[in-house]
Amino acid sequence: MLTFSLIVQFSYIGLHYVDSERHYLQFDYTVLTKPDGFSGPVFSAVGLYDDRQISHYSNEEQTWKRDYSDAEIRSKEPRGSRDWFINLVNTLANCTSSRCDGLHTLQRRVGCEVDKHPDGSVKIVNAFDEYGYDGEDFIAFDIDAMQWKDKSPKAKETKMKWDTYSFRNQYLQSYLNNCMDWISTFNSTISNPPALYMFTSAAPLDQSNLILSCLATGFYPKHIEMNITLNNITRQPFSSTGVRPSDNQTFQIRTSVEINREEKQSYECHVLHNGQTSIKSWDGSPESKSHFWPAGAFFAGFVTVLCILSLIYKNRRLNGQTNCNGSTTEHCESQQIS
Repeated sequence: MLTFSLIVQFSYIGLHYVDSERHYLQFDYTVLTKPDGFSGPVFSAVGLYDDRQISHYSNEEQTWKRDYSDAEIRSKEPRGSRDWFINLVNTLANCTSSRCDGLHTLQRRVGCEVDKHPDGSVKIVNAFDEYGYDGEDFIAFDIDAMQWKDKSPKAKETKMKWDTYSFRNQYLQSYLNNCMDWISTFNSTISNPPALYMFTSAAPLDQSNLILSCLATGFYPKHIEMNITLNNITRQPFSSTGVRPSDNQTFQIRTSVEINREEKQSYECHVLHNGQTSIKSWDGSPESKSHFWPAGAFFAGFVTVLCILSLIYKNRRLNGQTNCNGSTTEHCESQQIS
């Protein structure tokens, strides 16, 4: 059973070494009655693709606004005007044109979910158009039967009325069937390929071994498959961070294997992301040993400069005090002022 709340949140955990990834495209609506003394907007709607907001309804301009300007994904919001939703919640709450007792909520969630495989193919999992009223399931559309299912005794009258709207129901069926193609299109417009790095660190328990790591950063969407191979044979990972968010709405992952210090060649990092394969080779050269050494060197140099400046400052203060010991007070004060 789907439970509605004022804020609908979905979270998907990035998986490592899996065959498919789950994506969703949906539009969430929240409508409120307006009792006496209530101030604020009574209608809000957002479009979501996975963990990104792609559009929102502007009450000021009475229209949908795109958070992404890609022409490929325009005009995908489902039909249904702001006034229609407001009239519906007022009807359910028995509000008149001049009076409405209490605060009531109506919510709608419409869209679809698909599984996308690493080769880029997609398979639809679920298409939905569901309404909730005052925090409880109310009514939902059956895409195969092209009829509505009442989820509450309060929805029986609404079901009977909506089942007669054949043209509207045909449009909704077509909209939900096309949802899979829209996900595939939008997914390709915002895809960011990963940047790959390989580096080593000391093994924690065996000094004769090294930890060889592969780091993939800056990729979107979040699903990725990563393997480190030796002579095209996949090595079992020593550790993996799993997919983690970066601070710029992209993702990163690091996988490590333990290797012998004498092994210098034939290690590769294979990454499959959004249907594209990327390979990074490691040949044991010094520049591959750590991707992070420039930042460390910069920080060490910065600290060194600060220490030198601090010593110079202290030395000048001591010299100034020594020079003033044998001078008159007026002379010292004039030096400090100058």
